[in-house]
Amino acid sequence: MNDFVHNKQPKDPSLCRLIRKTITVNRKELGLEFEDVAFELGLNQGTLSNKLKPSMATNDLSITEFIHFLELTGDYAALDYIADKFGMVLVAKKQAQAKISDINLLVDMASMENNDVFSVVKRAMADGVITPEEREAILKEINEAQKANAELKDLVLHTAISDK
Repeated sequence: MNDFVHNKQPKDPSLCRLIRKTITVNRKELGLEFEDVAFELGLNQGTLSNKLKPSMATNDLSITEFIHFLELTGDYAALDYIADKFGMVLVAKKQAQAKISDINLLVDMASMENNDVFSVVKRAMADGVITPEEREAILKEINEAQKANAELKDLVLHTAISDK
């Protein structure tokens, strides 16, 4: 059981920055100003700005607003950040059936990512000590390999199978 010190966690500054950055990047592509994005979320510009300030203990972005934000921008970096925070890998499910050539490409990509994990771990362990920087590099490569393998798995699950 978790021992919570407070009944509410503080805002995650990295997530707040990531959402603000996503709005900035995508609003240009969508032809929207920050105020327009706020309006689309049912907020005024100041309220959205406050909700994205880690220093503002009140005014959290609601789950409904967050989901609408994802739908509006089509950018899932913030959702990917949340999944990673909980030790999970976010992979979009395929809607259409995959071709064998698609699998061939993804298995090559997964193999390269797994080789990167092998390489970075071997280099880090060469001196018998893993530094904090090496640990972060290893975890980054493992996350990339997990994502590539999850995409490969999803593609295989959506492959048309012949009944021979």
